[in-house]
Amino acid sequence: MEINKIRKYLLSCLTVLIFCVFEIKAQSVRRIEIPTRGEDQGFQVISLGEEGVLLLTKTGKLTFNITKYDAQLQQTWSANGELDENQSMVDFHRDGRDVYFLFSKYNSDLYQIIKVSTGIGIMQKFFFENIRRFEVSEFKVFNDIAYLAGMVKEEPVLMSVGLNKPQPRILAGGLKGTASISSLDYDATNDLLVVSYSVKKGRSSYMAVKRINPNGKIVEQLTIEPEEDYGLLTGKLFSLNDGTQLMIGNYGFRGYQSNGGPMSQGVYISKVDGETPEYLKMHSFTDFKNFFKFLPPKQQEKIEKKIKKKKGKGDDLKLNYRVLVHDIIKKDNQYILVAEVFYPEFRNNNNSFYGSPFGFGSPFGFGYSSLNAMRFARYYGLNSWAWNPWMYSNFGNNNQQFDGFKYTHAVVAGFDLNGKLMWDNSFSFDNVKSMELKEKVKIRYEGDDIALVYSNRGKLASKIIRGNEVVEGTKTIDIDTQKEGDKVRDTATDDIEYWHQNYYLAWGYQRIANRSEGSRRVFYLNKIAF
Repeated sequence: MEINKIRKYLLSCLTVLIFCVFEIKAQSVRRIEIPTRGEDQGFQVISLGEEGVLLLTKTGKLTFNITKYDAQLQQTWSANGELDENQSMVDFHRDGRDVYFLFSKYNSDLYQIIKVSTGIGIMQKFFFENIRRFEVSEFKVFNDIAYLAGMVKEEPVLMSVGLNKPQPRILAGGLKGTASISSLDYDATNDLLVVSYSVKKGRSSYMAVKRINPNGKIVEQLTIEPEEDYGLLTGKLFSLNDGTQLMIGNYGFRGYQSNGGPMSQGVYISKVDGETPEYLKMHSFTDFKNFFKFLPPKQQEKIEKKIKKKKGKGDDLKLNYRVLVHDIIKKDNQYILVAEVFYPEFRNNNNSFYGSPFGFGSPFGFGYSSLNAMRFARYYGLNSWAWNPWMYSNFGNNNQQFDGFKYTHAVVAGFDLNGKLMWDNSFSFDNVKSMELKEKVKIRYEGDDIALVYSNRGKLASKIIRGNEVVEGTKTIDIDTQKEGDKVRDTATDDIEYWHQNYYLAWGYQRIANRSEGSRRVFYLNKIAF
């Protein structure tokens, strides 16, 4: 007994030591502040890992600047560029040491791709004409060929543009039913473009995958269909380093309706290496041990009793969740999946929707009217990976306006290589809302532990888990400002990204008051050590 007591005492001491070390490490190492000029200025941050970070800044209606900072946030180079027709950045793609930016203007047929060499800052421009009102949801570049996926008049469109000869080419059609392109990937081993579609046909919904060669010919296609009672609502295809290809997404009960759309019951994982799926495993959220931890204890107890009662009758409690699923990660013979649960909020149609309450202009960075139209198209259904295309038609009414996505909690789960659920955990959000649907939680591995971090209102929240266990509960720290006596009045569109080693990169807009220095509005970049 004495030995066990000593072991427990030493273990508790070690746990306290781990907590203290984490708190000591969570500190701002360096900060950059850029004064914001007005509503026409926006910023886009692209992490380059140990190489540093790129900052794209809209400096005027027809001008922009790209600056590279090294891993110490010291400026490496800076280059200015010009735009046509007051274009906005639609998307970007990083391929090795090059970053490609896609620019366009809503309801215009003129597009521009800017290729940036991150090493020395050389920019190349490629112009091409495209279909008007092409709502781009995916943009990738492989072997000097740009691929654009999206919708035109509610029809999915996939096209390629060779950078050496910028002439758009329509690729791969022929799907029956209502479809949207869910994701683009590239099979480097076989030099094939891999395209996944979310398809609705009658009462059924499923995923389809096409593999296309450089000449635009479909060389292989397959469908991933669930059992008769279910429908696959969203999906994204992932190609892992070992060549394994997995389809991950949400599923729901077929025909079970809520506000005109099927409800999301859980997540599925399917291995699709060959011409037919090797397996399809569906996991209801009711089978997760920690999914409902975000609820108050009484509500959690109530819903768990309902689940137990339903399962006792051989049934399952019907759920209605919207989930944004991160890229899957393979680690130690298991697949790690992070998913964030959210729902849309609306408000009465009394105030202007098209503006930032903090006076920073567009929170999306490059002009609300055009870029937001494209991104809203993306998040309101044209990209089924981010949003369920069968659930957006009844959003709001004439007296309501969309007021952002409210996040409730994040779920972290581990699956074995056959898709079986091994463990799960959760991380509750503290009143987090975003006008743009995007990943909020970032993860970093510390041996067998997983550190979860998100930023909100100028603060960082963190939690450390190990499988089903919680190693460290939620901790919150302030993001340091630059001057003594600073008081942050407002923070908008703050983001965080795991950068490299034990460093994170946090950024956003702030209004800061200082009695000695006066007030200021800035865009900030913080290097933070954990």
